[in-house]
Amino acid sequence: MRTSLEPEHLAKAITGQTGLEFEAETGVDADGQRWYMLRPRGLLSDHTFGIRTTLQWRRLRIEFEPGKFAGSLLEDMGNAEAEGRSAFLAVLADSRRLGAQIDLEINGVRFEFDDENVWSQNWNRLLFSMNKGQLELGTDEGEPDAQIVCQWTVRFSAGVVAILPTEEVVENTESEVVGYPEGSVVSVKANRYERDKRNRAAAIAIHGTACKGCGLEMGMRYGSLASGYVEVHHVTPVSELGAGYIIDPARDLVPLCPNCHAVVHRRNPPLTVSELHVLMAEA
Repeated sequence: MRTSLEPEHLAKAITGQTGLEFEAETGVDADGQRWYMLRPRGLLSDHTFGIRTTLQWRRLRIEFEPGKFAGSLLEDMGNAEAEGRSAFLAVLADSRRLGAQIDLEINGVRFEFDDENVWSQNWNRLLFSMNKGQLELGTDEGEPDAQIVCQWTVRFSAGVVAILPTEEVVENTESEVVGYPEGSVVSVKANRYERDKRNRAAAIAIHGTACKGCGLEMGMRYGSLASGYVEVHHVTPVSELGAGYIIDPARDLVPLCPNCHAVVHRRNPPLTVSELHVLMAEA
């Protein structure tokens, strides 16, 4: 690899973007291919899952690996509620748009990930993977290998986290303006849409961490301490969303730096991103 990627750096990146704490290890398989394994920290591996990323020539393969005794987890994932399914579908649809191949097999039967029948199955066995070719891995061109691995592993991990079983945490505050991480300061009404930060993870997987207003990548300005830091803005204020509205992270959420996020909320209703661009151009 042109730029080595330490497993702890990958775990930190995935933890920061998904809100679920991971640990990682790395090794080389019999074919000489570098692999990384991510697992939720502090949980018994046999009862949870792993995410394996394997670096091949100009290609990445990322796989979900359930533990030996993860049957109840798989069942819960198959019963994910609408919000989780929406985030799952949004991340995978955007990955397919960028040329990734998604393979999903439930109980020995292959499905397209956007087939509604996926959610009518009782998940006992799950094979789930993403393959992305035509990458510049192992070459002297384009993005460093470490960056490519992080970007695509974040995407896959966000899809997995979206359908994990969740618990609802209610914050007792009337504030609707959300900061970092998305949903950490929300009203009781808003919390319904930001359970376990999965919408934030999906939005960042789709849109990236560069501000859609000014283009700022916080890590480029402030260094590694701020790498991956960004706020996620609701395009439509939460207060205007009707009961039962299902967030689409691709359409309804957008990453903004703290400055741009504060500016769009200087007006009620908030400025759109297009209006923010006009404001910046006029200034």
